[in-house]
Amino acid sequence: MIPFLLILSVLPSALILLYLYKKDKYEQEPLSLLLKAFGLGALSTVCVIIAVTLLNLIVPTEPNTGNHFLDSFVTAFLGAAIPEELLKFAMLYWLIWKNRNFNERFDGIIYAVFVSMGFATLENIMYVLQNGTGTAFVRALTAVPAHALFGVAMGYYFSYAKFLPEYERKYLTLSICVPIVLHGVYDFLCFAEAKFWESHPELSILLLLLFIGFVVFLWIQGLRKIKKMSADFYFTGIPANEVQEYIANNQPQYEPQPTAQTVSYLRNWYEITPMLLEKEQDEIYEKYPNADIDVEDGIIKVSLSVTANFSWQIQLVYARNYRKLKEQLRTYILQPDLNEMVAISAEIPFVKADLQGNYYLDVAPVEQPSGTTAIDNALQWILLFEKWVNEKIELNEFVIN
Repeated sequence: MIPFLLILSVLPSALILLYLYKKDKYEQEPLSLLLKAFGLGALSTVCVIIAVTLLNLIVPTEPNTGNHFLDSFVTAFLGAAIPEELLKFAMLYWLIWKNRNFNERFDGIIYAVFVSMGFATLENIMYVLQNGTGTAFVRALTAVPAHALFGVAMGYYFSYAKFLPEYERKYLTLSICVPIVLHGVYDFLCFAEAKFWESHPELSILLLLLFIGFVVFLWIQGLRKIKKMSADFYFTGIPANEVQEYIANNQPQYEPQPTAQTVSYLRNWYEITPMLLEKEQDEIYEKYPNADIDVEDGIIKVSLSVTANFSWQIQLVYARNYRKLKEQLRTYILQPDLNEMVAISAEIPFVKADLQGNYYLDVAPVEQPSGTTAIDNALQWILLFEKWVNEKIELNEFVIN
């Protein structure tokens, strides 16, 4: 029976770690270092037990004042969230902050979750051996994934602190405080729901619904952070040429398709107004001499490679009736893939989809649009996007002049 319970205790953590390890698709971390992170997480469980025991000599971490809300709050934060997340953070910082293997942003999440799963696994073994199979299944769906999601939050901000040294203090603080708050709220709702069950069952049900909603919130935020940090365009600490080579070898080239059918008796806008095409080309070449202008199936495409913090490849497409419908001037992002960016956050401003479902930047100005101004605005959008990715601005601060 005990071997079976041990398997049930360890299996949820193993599945979570396997999933996350496969998400680290560019440069997977040394197994020996990951095992150290897991072991340190398990060690932190022992340290928490000692710390809470000593803390109880000063102030009770499981008070019984009769105020269920207050008692639940103290137990959740003082008896669990604060000591547990502080010790997990200490282990994480000691292990990898100055380690040369911490060289890409997703690494912060990887190591933080391995530490958290080390903690959760040993804790889970103790609970399951004491309470049996039912507890194993309940915790496999609740407590163990929750610890992983707390670890995701910790590692997410931990990576920002590492790769944005000018904001190191800010993000290290968030790396500690955000998991504490998430963990504390999670435990508070769980403890309070149990305490009110006998005296106020209707309040207990409300707290249970809030708990379920909070768990859903944890999953949504955690998966978004994982997707954001594991995206191909989000490598940091790796030479740009290596990133470009990786993307070239691992992602299909994205070719935007024309948005209108070719009709033989229709003349293209540049055939009707050749002077407009010549003016457009001259302006683009004057400002962007490295641009490549090509005509494919009656569609004019301007390709341009630019470098901000990352290397970007954009393609400006003049739709067939650009002369009359100036809003048909579209800027596609080929590398990194704009579709992948939209998958991370569907609320990125100035992004629209064409008839084929391919995303493009709708950044051509309404007044006096041109290819040059569309490219100018696309480059401004890129700078804003990189600031948002680095959490220097919010989405509502995407403003293009």
